[in-house]
Amino acid sequence: MSKVDALPARSCFDMHPAILIGLLVAAAAALTWRNLSGYLPASAWLPVLWRPEITDPQQMLVHYTVFPRIAVALLAGAALGLAGTVSQQVLRNPLAEPSTIGVLNGAYLALAVTTLWAPSLLALGREWIALFGGVAAFLCVFGLTWKRALSPVVLVLAGLIVSYYCAVTTQALVLLNHEYLIGLFIWGAGFLNQQDWSNVTFLAPRLVISIVLIAAMVRPLTLLGFDDETARNLGLGLTRARVCALIIAIALSASVVSVVGVMGFIGLSAPAIVMLSGARRFRDRLIWAPLCGALLLWLTDQLVLLIPPGYREMPAGAVTALIGAPMLLVLLPRLRAAMPMGNLTPSAPPRLDHPWRVILFALALLLLVVWIALDFDIERP
Repeated sequence: MSKVDALPARSCFDMHPAILIGLLVAAAAALTWRNLSGYLPASAWLPVLWRPEITDPQQMLVHYTVFPRIAVALLAGAALGLAGTVSQQVLRNPLAEPSTIGVLNGAYLALAVTTLWAPSLLALGREWIALFGGVAAFLCVFGLTWKRALSPVVLVLAGLIVSYYCAVTTQALVLLNHEYLIGLFIWGAGFLNQQDWSNVTFLAPRLVISIVLIAAMVRPLTLLGFDDETARNLGLGLTRARVCALIIAIALSASVVSVVGVMGFIGLSAPAIVMLSGARRFRDRLIWAPLCGALLLWLTDQLVLLIPPGYREMPAGAVTALIGAPMLLVLLPRLRAAMPMGNLTPSAPPRLDHPWRVILFALALLLLVVWIALDFDIERP
């Protein structure tokens, strides 16, 4: 059997991914039925979806807030599931996803900085600003790990450091400029509240285009799951395939951040869950992981809506982290055996010649950001 056809042994966690998807659909649909029934009877849902009666406040509320919220949850979850799957395959790292490689918090920081110091740029679209921030954050991660041959452990640690650095900087800016950024801070925590269908029409074509582009790259991306030497022997140009796939994943993640803020753990949980449920091949994960991500975020949001109205300000992004963290603690011990990746052990990594320079540069950059934020806040009328 060739290396390409070889698959890891099946685990005790195995089930067909369709069973998992069916369970998630049943749970999310049951909660949605319960929540929607509080607004309108079931017989009125379909007519309200297409043609609400403008004189009925309940119908207008359901049409412009409830249904778009469900649609955005499905689209954002599918986008993060797809981005996480591609990131893990390209980087040959089961822990790689938009939040662990710094993309989500980098995009969020870029939006905060632009809102403070260059609000006119927001007219160009939040998506492009978020994309710039996400790419910049990933380049920082890449710069910290390229000498270590993108070692999985080093990559995740560097990604978490950059992500944490971006998150702390954003929070510092909010504290120092709360009257200007408090709305962005609340929204960026991962709220799915909607007021119309504009975010649905924004995310849907981007998700479709990304799916088409990734589908056209299935063969090279499949080969990227193996070590570099094997991929080269099979005739794959590594650099171009990696760059193209990562750009698509980062752009898709930035689009989600620009619409609903930071949604952590979806891009990590969805591929891991479908992999452990039987989707070993990359082609299978490309199908099932976006579906799982969409349903996970839909289910999570419906759980948020069960909270009493007086306490319903908890963002869905916080709940995904609350549920995702313990879930991954349970799944990770099984993930290594089920992971259909190649050899993840890099060659002996070189040491930094002058690590103190990196430390001093980081400290200087942090002091500069704090000084600018303080100076800007003091000079404001």
